[in-house]
Formats: sequence, C-alpha cells, structure tokens
Amino acid sequence: MVIAADSQQEFGRGVSVKRLNTGKIYLVGDRFAFAGAGVSAHIEKAVDAIAMGIREGKKHKAGADLSEDECVSAMERSMLAIYKVYNIERAKFLGDPKEKEFFSPILIVGCVEATNGQTKGKLGNHCLFIVHSEGVVEKISDYATAGSGAAYAELHLKNSYVKGMKVQEATALAYYVIEEVKSIDVNCGGDTRIAIVCPENGVKELSKDDIGGFTGNIVPALNVVSKEFIPRVLRGEIDVSRLRELLGK
Repeated sequence: MVIAADSQQEFGRGVSVKRLNTGKIYLVGDRFAFAGAGVSAHIEKAVDAIAMGIREGKKHKAGADLSEDECVSAMERSMLAIYKVYNIERAKFLGDPKEKEFFSPILIVGCVEATNGQTKGKLGNHCLFIVHSEGVVEKISDYATAGSGAAYAELHLKNSYVKGMKVQEATALAYYVIEEVKSIDVNCGGDTRIAIVCPENGVKELSKDDIGGFTGNIVPALNVVSKEFIPRVLRGEIDVSRLRELLGK
C-alpha cells in the first residue's frame, strides 16, 4: 500500500499562513501510516488521539496488536471523543452554533493488521481507511483521496489505477498524480512525500532517493503521454489503428 501527500500546510497565526516541505504523513509504531487534510494542528490532534486509543486497546489485550475491527473501533471512539470536545462542547461554551464545524480534519490511514489479532509483532494483511472528523471510519478496497485536491486526484486515478498494481507502479502513479494536482491547486505544494505500508516490513517513509528510484523513467514517460502523445491524437496524427499497433494489440 502506498500513502502519499504534498507537503504544504496551513497554520492559524491570527492570519492564514502556509509552510512548504512540512510533514503530512505520520507513522505510528510499525503498523500505521496516516496522511491528513485540514488544519495541521487538528490533524496532529486526531493522529495523537487515535495513537493513544490504539495503545489503550493493546493494554486491554496484554500487549497484543489489534485486529482490523478493533482498530476501526479504536479510531472511531478516539475521533468521536475529540469531535465532541472541539465541536459540540466548544460550540455550547462559546454560544455559537457555527463552531460545530471548527474541528474537521480527514485522515487517510494505511495499516497492517495483526494475524488473528493475537500475536504481538506478527503482521497480517494491509488495510486502508478514511477516518472522518465525525468519528466514522470508512474501509476502502482500492484507493482514496482527501483534501482540496481530492477531485483532481480522483480524475487521474479513475483513468490510471489498476487493481493489483505493484508497489513501484503505485508509487510512480501516486507521485505523478500529486505533482499534477500541485500544478493546479493553490492549496497544494512543496515536496511530495510517500510512505509504504507492507505486510512483510511494516511501514516506512521513503527518502527522496527512494522515491526517485521508484519513479525512474515512469513519470517522465507519463508526462510525454499527456503533453505530446495526447495532442497528436487530438490532431488526428495517431488514429485507433496506429495506437493499437503501437500497443501491440
């Protein structure tokens, strides 16, 4: 599983401030990778609360890792608790119903579930979720997007994602999509960060060299397709027959 994000964050400092090349990917232990959309302080609060909820769940199981269903329950309880504090109770205290929308981060979570939820440190299948600020956890079977660039990313992914992609293919695609989104979305920028969630090796954030090794010549080739190949198709220089010939079909 590949978790990717741009690295532009927005902060509240009396006025809205942005910073580039900051972290939007958070690794928790050797099993969880989070990427968040929204105000950075809210994302961090949500990740911290979920991490604490998972630790508490493990305590009740004598240190054993949580199963997929137990992870979902821990995430939902944790998000619902801080939603209640920062939205419901805060709105009542301030006497302003509009404050019910104050806390509204959204998280994409990749995790490796424990085998049968029993053996500490023994890894099982990987799982992908979207965690909504209201406390609802949505299981995803293919790919997920979140944030201001989500619609742009969905447009690219619906045409390019193929079930069963290898890690290198998915990494190159994720990198290409985020680079394309950054070119049009003013709320996205900075370096593209990528983490791998692997049943064999747990979670790891890739270095720039790692990302370069995965993307290689793939991203430049995709740029040629979008900027040179498609215009030639539109001009009628390459028809369906020629295209099938080039593809060996």
